[in-house]
Amino acid sequence: MTIAISPSYSRSRNDAQALGPRTDSLTHYLFAHLDQKQFALTMRFTYPFSSTMSLQVYAQPFIAKGTFSNVRELSATPRAASYDNRYQAYGDTAFTNNIGGFNFKQFRSNVVFRWEYRPGSTMFVVWSQGRRGFGGVEGTKTFGGDIGDLFNLTPDNSFLVKLSYWINR
Repeated sequence: MTIAISPSYSRSRNDAQALGPRTDSLTHYLFAHLDQKQFALTMRFTYPFSSTMSLQVYAQPFIAKGTFSNVRELSATPRAASYDNRYQAYGDTAFTNNIGGFNFKQFRSNVVFRWEYRPGSTMFVVWSQGRRGFGGVEGTKTFGGDIGDLFNLTPDNSFLVKLSYWINR
């Protein structure tokens, strides 16, 4: 039997995260400061019942959350030598005061049962599940709270049976 658990956490800051264009009478190419955190927990489990039968499980919850601030647009001199001269304040305060952020949640899992019912002939039974959610603000929950929310999301399930038969010549 093998079990592997691999947690990962990262925090990054990007001073010039592209927000995309906004158009009024002109097109404004917007950028913002992004403070982002990511957490994932990859789990793998393999149990061989015998040399001809095994069960493998893979599961991974993933959370990414971030907050935008300091929205600005490209200036008339986007290739200026001074970094600060490449951008200018963006004047639409209705947008800049409510920029928000994001909270992305995803869970993926696979369960594979393998049975070699005769030499060279194998049956696989597979169940895959995915869950995904997105919010327009980072939210106040911890990563643990966000992981708990994953299981309230509607799952996408896939089932597969594969049968192979070795024809002996």
